[in-house]
Amino acid sequence: MIPCGPVDKDSPKSGITPLEVFLQQVRSDPDFPACAEHVRAILALASDMNATIQKFANTIQRDVALTLRILRTANSALYNRSGRPVLSVSHAASLLGLDALTHIAASSRFLEHYAKKSPGIVELVTLSLLSANVSKQLTTKTDGRLSEEAYLAGMLANVGEIVFAYHRQEQYAKIIAACEGKLMAEKVECRKETGFTFDEVGRGVLASFGLHGAPQMAVTSEPDILKSQAADDPESRIALAAKLGNVVVGASQRCDDVEKQKILDHWVTTYGGVFGLTMQQVPKLMERAIEEAQDNLRHLGVRADRLQISDRKMKEPLEEMLVRADGGVDRQSAVALALEAVLDTNMFDRAVFCEVNKALDNMEATGVLGMDAAAARKLFSSSVAFPKRPPLSLAVVMKQDLLVDLLTDGRFRESPFVKAVQPAVFALLPVVVNRQLAGILYADRKTTCQTDGLLPRLGKIRDGLAHALTLVR
Repeated sequence: MIPCGPVDKDSPKSGITPLEVFLQQVRSDPDFPACAEHVRAILALASDMNATIQKFANTIQRDVALTLRILRTANSALYNRSGRPVLSVSHAASLLGLDALTHIAASSRFLEHYAKKSPGIVELVTLSLLSANVSKQLTTKTDGRLSEEAYLAGMLANVGEIVFAYHRQEQYAKIIAACEGKLMAEKVECRKETGFTFDEVGRGVLASFGLHGAPQMAVTSEPDILKSQAADDPESRIALAAKLGNVVVGASQRCDDVEKQKILDHWVTTYGGVFGLTMQQVPKLMERAIEEAQDNLRHLGVRADRLQISDRKMKEPLEEMLVRADGGVDRQSAVALALEAVLDTNMFDRAVFCEVNKALDNMEATGVLGMDAAAARKLFSSSVAFPKRPPLSLAVVMKQDLLVDLLTDGRFRESPFVKAVQPAVFALLPVVVNRQLAGILYADRKTTCQTDGLLPRLGKIRDGLAHALTLVR
């Protein structure tokens, strides 16, 4: 991150406004052009007349977190009416269509960029994910065809605040403190401190990403104008859903009860009718949004049990989806679902699937969740992860399941692998397909925990993965 120093809002140099100075500083971050270029590439692929669903699916499969997001969406009631699990990206892509794939991929890329580089931004990313899901629910109530576009617009409704908080941490803290819990005071306090607003930052950032239409309208247009056009203009309807979703989430998560009630009374009464939303429905709306957000945040390395928002509802265990597979499975999707199932136990922070060569002397991390993929590939292909040396050899050579709490089991404390990874608890399970070792599942956490009954659950996940892999062609 390149920190952006405060700009004198009263003395712009050479006619350049404080906002333009800030946006130039943001774009000078070495990582920003790459992030923006990745999003533009995804958008360009979708607009390519020669692009196919399969081409898009091949791109998605390189990213475990994105694969999971696509599979989760495809398995939702909105898209999957058959009841049979969707276990391949190609199948998911054909159900969702290119537009939905584009919106999911572009928004996920942006938030992953910021959340992974600054832990302090995770709270704002949480709000973005909640806003995305609320916005999607609002449009689904009246026109499901707009739901994924609303998800993207809702996701990016507070993009300006995220970018500003990332680059101007001290100034951002000062603005929030000045608001004294009053959500609607942010615009005034931000302009007073900087000479511009978060929404104005958002407009500039979205332009850099090549995002126009509803995402731009959600941060630039007044809600009354959007409401007046919503009946005849889908873009206005989507933008209003994003704006309303962002306010509902902000009021629910950032305000005291009095301020929350005041804001919701006005916004839901004034704009909720466009989507059939009443005050009585807001708690259920937030509950469903929270459930979805927890899955997505875990893909960014955030443990679900560390989110102080709401208790999580149980879904069908992912290992059950794998066990029920009867065809139409692709390898990367099966691996991705197994890794998420491991993190779904809420006992591990990271999960990796490694393929092992026939000589059993080299491994490659082909699926990674909860840690940087490049770092994982480097670690598991290095000499410290030699497959024939304990503890890895127990899974690779002996085909044994292993769950170790290093606080009580010191057998591997001095091994090069354990010293390099530094886990408190780790698990290794061989994945055998048609009597051949297909790879190993690895998972760990940094703090000790209660492990009773955990190994059988991991074994079931491994068995589900092995079953799904037998169906891969």
